[in-house]
Amino acid sequence: MYTTETERSTLPAPLQRAAEIPLSEDLHIQARSRGLSLTDLLEELDPTEPESCLDAFERQLALAGIRVQGPNCDTIDRFFASTETAVLFPEFVSRSIRTGKTDFRSLDRIRASRTRIDSDTYKTLYMDDSVLADTDRQLARVGEGGELPKLEIKIAEHSVKIKKYGRYLEVSYEALRRKTTSVVSVFLKAIGYQIEKDKFEEAIDVLINGDGNSNAAATSNTATDDTLVYSDLVDFALSFQPYEMNVMIAAPATVKTILTLDEFKDPQAGMNFQGSGDLVTPFGAHLISDDAVPADTIIGLDRRFALEEVYETGLLVESDRLIRQQLEGTAVSEVAGFAKVITAASQVLDIDWA
Repeated sequence: MYTTETERSTLPAPLQRAAEIPLSEDLHIQARSRGLSLTDLLEELDPTEPESCLDAFERQLALAGIRVQGPNCDTIDRFFASTETAVLFPEFVSRSIRTGKTDFRSLDRIRASRTRIDSDTYKTLYMDDSVLADTDRQLARVGEGGELPKLEIKIAEHSVKIKKYGRYLEVSYEALRRKTTSVVSVFLKAIGYQIEKDKFEEAIDVLINGDGNSNAAATSNTATDDTLVYSDLVDFALSFQPYEMNVMIAAPATVKTILTLDEFKDPQAGMNFQGSGDLVTPFGAHLISDDAVPADTIIGLDRRFALEEVYETGLLVESDRLIRQQLEGTAVSEVAGFAKVITAASQVLDIDWA
């Protein structure tokens, strides 16, 4: 927010450099053209010092006198007190939605990597070592003149499916202008949470059925149809060698079956769940409950090697419409998809298989 040299000299030191940045729609255009958020761009122009309690965007809010948190936070119309401060509103929307995305933790727990791409198609690298004997996986010593064992990393034959996840904001500026930023951010966080949940459901489908490159998960059955016992889970966990089953995903009813097995009635596990909400099995694997998983099915994976997320531009918000107070019909979206990395790092246990 540009100020004169005299005005800047009266500001606290952390805000003086921030005050030299002229706020305009051009900042959003620059950020979008480079695939950055407004916060990212502001950080380049006004880097945050290690000891600072505010980031670059928050310093702009401080300069504008806009409070977005706490009992005395401002109403939405405070952003539109001037054409300069209106430029900050789209980033407030984006940051609130990104916070909601972060609050949905399940996707982070199954994702090995996240890759940005510059088109709507992507052919991932993958490694299918499930067809190799154990001796061929090992990086063993080779005698003089001997041939090193081969482990082939390939480019996928088919492109990964990229989808758009998003919502339209069906609300008018008049309906929001007198509402506090803290209340509005709750609804925006809910949008971000749902976007991430929708992506998680797609990730589940890819883990089970593959990404279109003949890499569906290997499926094993319980010893007895329609019955899950502790030994089934032990066999399932051991089948991941040389990988490690560190995540299990199942529908709520199946999770209940797992947790009520006598071997899982561990007081310490119960204390951990009550304290953090995290479900951890005796194998040390995180147990995720989600109704996107088919009934009587357990997905196991080694989260370090199983799944890659690819995304085109990250979260997109129609900043120009928001700056002009055209909230109704404003699109919030993200373009992303999922690919298998190492096929053998994810498997399925089928309970109802007859």
